[in-house]
Amino acid sequence: MANGKAAISQYFSELIGDSYKTWKNTKIVMDGGTGTGKTFFNLNILGIYAKDQRKRVLYLCNRKGLKHQIIREVRALELKETVYVMTYQQLESFINSNTIIGDFDYIIADECHYSTNDARFNDYTDISYNFLKNQSGNVVIYVSATAKVFFNHLLKEKVSPDHYFNITKKYDYVKKFYFYQKKALVKKVEDILAQEEDSKIVIFCNAYDRVLELYKVFGDRASYCASKNAKKLQAIINENVIYEHEDGTVTFDKRILITTKVLDNGIDIKDKMVKHIFNEIFDADSAIQAFGRKRPVDADDTCTFYQKLYTKQAIQSMLNTDNNYVKQIDLFKNDYDQFYKIYGNNRRVMQRNPIFYCNFGKNKADGKPDYHHMRYNKYKMDIEIYNDMKKTSYEDVILNLFGDDIRSKAEWLDIYINEKDEFLDYLHTLEGRWLFAEDRKELVKWFEKIGVKLRRAGINTLNGALQDYYGNKYKFRFRDCVLDENGKPTKKKLTDNRRILEDGTSNPNRNKKYWILEESSYKN
Repeated sequence: MANGKAAISQYFSELIGDSYKTWKNTKIVMDGGTGTGKTFFNLNILGIYAKDQRKRVLYLCNRKGLKHQIIREVRALELKETVYVMTYQQLESFINSNTIIGDFDYIIADECHYSTNDARFNDYTDISYNFLKNQSGNVVIYVSATAKVFFNHLLKEKVSPDHYFNITKKYDYVKKFYFYQKKALVKKVEDILAQEEDSKIVIFCNAYDRVLELYKVFGDRASYCASKNAKKLQAIINENVIYEHEDGTVTFDKRILITTKVLDNGIDIKDKMVKHIFNEIFDADSAIQAFGRKRPVDADDTCTFYQKLYTKQAIQSMLNTDNNYVKQIDLFKNDYDQFYKIYGNNRRVMQRNPIFYCNFGKNKADGKPDYHHMRYNKYKMDIEIYNDMKKTSYEDVILNLFGDDIRSKAEWLDIYINEKDEFLDYLHTLEGRWLFAEDRKELVKWFEKIGVKLRRAGINTLNGALQDYYGNKYKFRFRDCVLDENGKPTKKKLTDNRRILEDGTSNPNRNKKYWILEESSYKN
């Protein structure tokens, strides 16, 4: 076991050799999957070299879990006076408060995809990104297993090709890679629990509500892990659910661990009993990180991966939304006069666009709003991925990112759920009815219940969702317009003009527009 670990850990050390001793005033990229020895090189080779040369190292982490792991290794190597460890969030706070950070000879930006991936919800990733970008006179090392687009950007602007070091991740320990429909997860997990006596399961969820949904199914049979800020989950989560046991394993005690992205890096699971990992997180980078949490301890340690499928309709919905946000920013950047002509000082419009800073505080002097640059880059990267998924499929893009090793092991999980289709029964109750705004709100809730996330609730979006979910098995579609004498749609919307209902009461929906669900002979 020890020898196997050493062999894995030194891949990057062998690739880089002694060239690190010549690095000066430069940017370096270490692009390699989990277990390829990125951390080993940065601490055991570069860290010890820096100590001998009396140089200082700043080691940046994107999560507290990773920070604590690095601190333990720094102490074990007696590098406390050489390597200073902090999170990107701490760095941003120091810069915002004008705290003196000091000078460093080397800055290791571990999990550097933080600057784009976290930008969707963190307003401050611009700060740490610009800090690294503007460094001079020292060496900045960008490290990640899942930052292909970000690294391409660095190669164009900041990093010379001879300072780009890449090692492809090997997945010898993966037995199979399955794609599955959301509704198949519970049955598959129950089958594993019944058929395999001791094996453990990890499930990565894409939302807090999904964790609660699975809690209703598995209850105390599972452990639950999420951010301490997840108020919805406070009653069930345990922040220290994963820990090192007396036998040296790093694992959880129960047979199931249900977690969120909080576990996507920084905590390595080392347990031969962890045989199955399910991932429902959409983001491709996060998927790779999630599966990478399992670290094989020897050649006999194997695992099966399961990735939830996403339909082209769901991808198109996300693409439409993100495209709209990015187009507004492009206009703002390139032609502010035209932007102002269209939107003026309509802060409500800009507050709905998450790429703009909500407080509009960046350019107070000239009264103009500003936008989050790394968030903008993240949205553009995601749009590129969405378009690739549209051209082929979600699963094809995921497999391209993982590489041929995983593609050769990919299959589609064929589980038939022998249970009543409550959604279809619900749709049958709507057929022929006039569906007003309140009815459509309930309809959207039903779509979410079956796992179809809708960014918009327009008629084309819902009809597309029906088509994706049932194909030609259910031929009814929603209509919101009047048909002409040939049965073709017109521009006139369906409107309830009745003053009085059949029971003699006043019509509460008078002059309101409605939809109708009927067997479709035309396309919207």
